[in-house]
Amino acid sequence: MSADRERYIARRRELLELEAEVQRAAVAATFARLEQRHGLSWAAGAARTAVRVLTSPRVRWLVLAAVLRRLRSGRRVRAPS
Repeated sequence: MSADRERYIARRRELLELEAEVQRAAVAATFARLEQRHGLSWAAGAARTAVRVLTSPRVRWLVLAAVLRRLRSGRRVRAPS
């Protein structure tokens, strides 16, 4: 094989390796975006569920009662020991 042909093959191989590296980086970035989007969609679904639950008057009353109980218990002054 001639030296020119060997250089051509080596250069072609180098270009193919660079192209493969770019493709791997693109695939990794795509997977990262999909993973983030999945996490965001899960969080949005949880938020929608929480809003639906809080629209119930009974649940709102229970949450308010729990918050007020916490606030009231925090205001009590403890006797010195």
